[in-house]
Amino acid sequence: MRWAPAVTLAALLAGQTLTGQGLKTPADWKWIPDTPAKVIEAGNAGPDAMFFVAMPPGWHITQGPGALLYQPDYQARGSFILETEIFLFPNSSIEEYGVFCGGRSLDPAPANRTYLAFVARRDGQAAVLERTANGFLPVANWMTNSGVAPQSGAAAVKNVLKVDVNPAEVVFSANGTTISRLPRARLSTDGQFGLRIGKGVNVHVSRFDVTHRLAPGKGGQ
Repeated sequence: MRWAPAVTLAALLAGQTLTGQGLKTPADWKWIPDTPAKVIEAGNAGPDAMFFVAMPPGWHITQGPGALLYQPDYQARGSFILETEIFLFPNSSIEEYGVFCGGRSLDPAPANRTYLAFVARRDGQAAVLERTANGFLPVANWMTNSGVAPQSGAAAVKNVLKVDVNPAEVVFSANGTTISRLPRARLSTDGQFGLRIGKGVNVHVSRFDVTHRLAPGKGGQ
């Protein structure tokens, strides 16, 4: 399954403004901000607002507070692959951006919310973070990796983040380079999936794919 609505990305990367382009927030998506915030289709994101619109190819997201964004009609279970192509813009904060899976109880009070996030930052570091009732647990702590392109200077930078869930392990990679390999039994990966974009981060998500494996894995698993 591929999600990318078909302004252009080239125009955005060239620094052209989004104002007046008639962009719309996807009606079939949900978002859960870390602190109360409205979603806007024009103007600047701030402490109580986030900008989230469909913009071919993909979506443009500028956060006030951080948030989870997801399509509630779909879940990922069993063996699957999540992969996203994200452009990070130079006016972003040092906070995280990436994907999450294993989302459960996302709508109720934050104390009941759980998910697993694979995220990067503009300094070239990446981490695997687990959200539980006890808060965030770094399953694979922040660490610089050559696979993650850092953002510096005036240009946007592209990173392709991938979560490969198979019967034995979960492999997290950036731009084809493995960041971490963790035993599947340690992680909760079944459930809602989507994007995790941190506070003050400005990104364009040009591609977000989910692939479910139907054939058995190695060893007949």
